Amino acid sequence: MGRNVQIVFTLLLCLLMGFHVSKAQDEKEDKKSPIQVTGSLGFYYDYYSYTQENYASFRPRYPENLLRLNAQMSINFGKHFSIPISVNVTNQDVIYNLPSVPEESALDYIQNPANNISINPKYKWAQGFFGTQTPMYTPLTTGDIPIFGVGLEINPGKFILSAAVGKSQRAIEPDILLNVPGAYEQSIITARIGVGKIEGSKFTINVVRVRDHKNSVLANPIGIEPIEGLTISPYAEFKVFKKLNIRTETAGSIFTKDLFNNGVIDEDYITAVEDFITVNASTTADFSHNTRIDWKGDKFQLGGEVQYIGPGFLPVGYRFVERDILDYKVNTGMKLFDNKVNFTGSFGIRTNNLNDTKLSSSERIISNANLFAQVTESFSVNLNYSNFGFKNDANILNQRIELVNNSITVSPSYTFKTEKYMHLITGNVALTSFEQFDVVSNAFAKAENTTYSINYNISFLEKPLSIGLQGIYLENQLPTGDFTMLNYGLIASYKMLDKKLTPSIGFNFAHVDVPGFTTDYRKNLNLRLGYKLTKKLQCKLQYRYTNFRYGNSKPGAALDQNRVQFSIQQRF
Repeated sequence: MGRNVQIVFTLLLCLLMGFHVSKAQDEKEDKKSPIQVTGSLGFYYDYYSYTQENYASFRPRYPENLLRLNAQMSINFGKHFSIPISVNVTNQDVIYNLPSVPEESALDYIQNPANNISINPKYKWAQGFFGTQTPMYTPLTTGDIPIFGVGLEINPGKFILSAAVGKSQRAIEPDILLNVPGAYEQSIITARIGVGKIEGSKFTINVVRVRDHKNSVLANPIGIEPIEGLTISPYAEFKVFKKLNIRTETAGSIFTKDLFNNGVIDEDYITAVEDFITVNASTTADFSHNTRIDWKGDKFQLGGEVQYIGPGFLPVGYRFVERDILDYKVNTGMKLFDNKVNFTGSFGIRTNNLNDTKLSSSERIISNANLFAQVTESFSVNLNYSNFGFKNDANILNQRIELVNNSITVSPSYTFKTEKYMHLITGNVALTSFEQFDVVSNAFAKAENTTYSINYNISFLEKPLSIGLQGIYLENQLPTGDFTMLNYGLIASYKMLDKKLTPSIGFNFAHVDVPGFTTDYRKNLNLRLGYKLTKKLQCKLQYRYTNFRYGNSKPGAALDQNRVQFSIQQRF
């Protein structure tokens, strides 16, 4: 870990521990202090080591030494002013994949995607954002890209104004030898203005702009062109008759796929925005629409959604989106027999290739259903079915994503109690089918998984002891080869010293069978120790040992892994 990283990590730890000490002193001196600290602060350390025999290709699964600091806190000054602070930092330089790790500056360290540092002061209806943040506006503009930068959000009365600017991707130099394609530095600007309440009914105009900085790297990334895009949408969300919610949005985007393209385009509706973004022959413009209506009653709910995304549309505030699609979806839910039976479900049809711009089209069913039934006071069962598919429209083979997943799960549970014991028996049967396009073989690969598991737990009512037994049978059918696994497990825990100290021990034994090979064996020992220093301060220590002994799939191979994890966490 570089010197600058050590300094930043130490300063953050001292600063946050200082908040804790200051708060503890304030509580002793004045229980009604106008400055209050809430949240939690945790420090974590992981140590990992391994030894192997005849397994030279094995690569460590964890870093040897990992330090993590996590704080989710809010410093409150009086009734209206607060400073939420989120800190999640580590000593790892995971952004680099190079033989030697370059020295990071303090600014590089806090911008590292492995870390998350944000300070967001708030006063009544105004809030500022400094550091890592994820602007979440609407389904067709921005919502899942974290940025490092600054932002502002105000909502006085019924006026809404939000804005953010920051870096969403750091520049990475390509390296063919290490199979690193590289990346351009990317920045995002977001803004919205409207009327209503941010967390309620509202009407807003949303604007999001993304841009790759093409001169941010010395060598152009492999197979990646610098992009620039702009998305604009009006968005409305409101309630009718208290139980009826309506949400609708129509968005338009102009997107340039390659900033190095020198070709020209003569479409007037595109060239009209060339003062705002770069326009060339790779620029496309398109629109999308989403409307959702939900009626929620006490016992019954029903809703519908329709969505269209044009082939040239891009919501620049999302990493991935399937385009050239039309979705129809129905959502429903009901509670029956005094809420003992709960059902929720959705059913939809997705059609793609609406404009015949691709070689093939498809119509897919997208559905999910969940049924929970409390059959008796002791027995319950949960059933779940889901079908999900995703497909992008990338023409480059190694960027193509296409998958379909189907799964069915049945989970019964039975509980019964005697004078001295509480018994819990749970089971699970899961059937999963996963089909994905393999860019290596240029064909679809299908995987099927069948899992059966049963768990038995007994709690002693006259003593703080609990014991659990587990059995799992797993059968996988993969393109790379089939295998089955049978796993047995035992775990026991006991509370001591007025329930402040909780030791536990767990042991698992598994054997894995692959057709054509002898059995592989795995043993796992897990020791845990938890201690409550106070009601809000606790520390945990865990040791995990894993032993692998392989059959003739890896002749004579053996692997031993040791992992020690220590944590101390304070709640305020």
